[in-house]
Amino acid sequence: MKKTVSLIMIIAMLLLLCACTNTENKKDGISIVCTAFPQYDYIKNIIGSDDGLTLLLDDGADLHSYEPTAQDIIKIGSADLFVCVGGASDVWVEGALHSANNPELQTIALMDIVDTYEQEYVAGMQHESGEHIHAHNGDHSEEDEHIWLSIRNAAEITDYLCGIISKIDPDNSSLYRVNADKYIAELNALDAEYTAIAENSARKIILLADRFPFRYLVEDYGITYFAAFAGCSSESEASFDTMAFLIDKTNELQLPYILTIEGSDGSIAKMICEETDAESLTLDSCQSVSSADIEQGASYLGIMKSNLEILREALN
Repeated sequence: MKKTVSLIMIIAMLLLLCACTNTENKKDGISIVCTAFPQYDYIKNIIGSDDGLTLLLDDGADLHSYEPTAQDIIKIGSADLFVCVGGASDVWVEGALHSANNPELQTIALMDIVDTYEQEYVAGMQHESGEHIHAHNGDHSEEDEHIWLSIRNAAEITDYLCGIISKIDPDNSSLYRVNADKYIAELNALDAEYTAIAENSARKIILLADRFPFRYLVEDYGITYFAAFAGCSSESEASFDTMAFLIDKTNELQLPYILTIEGSDGSIAKMICEETDAESLTLDSCQSVSSADIEQGASYLGIMKSNLEILREALN
């Protein structure tokens, strides 16, 4: 995602400022800055609290449209550890790290930890160019960055982050390992529930009347999908061909439910439901969690458990 010239100017002006504030803003104990909610919540479970932990996207903003503020870059510059996703939406990170001017800052991109998939276009899906895809086409070089929607990836990332955090703060490494192992056990138990539902479902197919960020989830459990747009698409209005395909596919497969994602206006789903016997359900991609949501108890496990119940209905 291309960023504006104004962001570049802000970063340039912050070079000196961040250098001066790194020491002043340094907190006692470990300080960690995360770009998005999933890794924030993994680390919160590892360290046992949110002390010293900062979430940059704390206002419910979508990962794909985020631009750092001057204060965000200062927070990064004063941290011990900076954790980002590492996908196309993080194009701003390199400039921010340069501005942070903190040679001791450790940086982790989650996409460097786990295996990734390329962004995929399947039959019926509308391409960014507006082109309607008539058949499967996996020949797209951009990686799908929604890796956290695999619970198995979440467990692997948690284990890796625990090791890094333990090296930064060795005095508390034993506590971090105990916490991480407990959390990984909970993730593995939830993964087993997903596996059981997928294996015993009446159908193994879903249709999303929206963007599709759930590639990693469906790959884990052998679920086939159709969708209006790819996961990182900026499109919101489906073409006539795409709408016709989704309506025909819903009728052909006799799907009782079609899905949308959180924050969607639901317009595509509404049109499909009007032309079929389907009803609409919502899956949460964990991309729009705000600080207010966190205060009210939002968690990665909680969201993925809710998604499990949605899939239980959609697949049966």
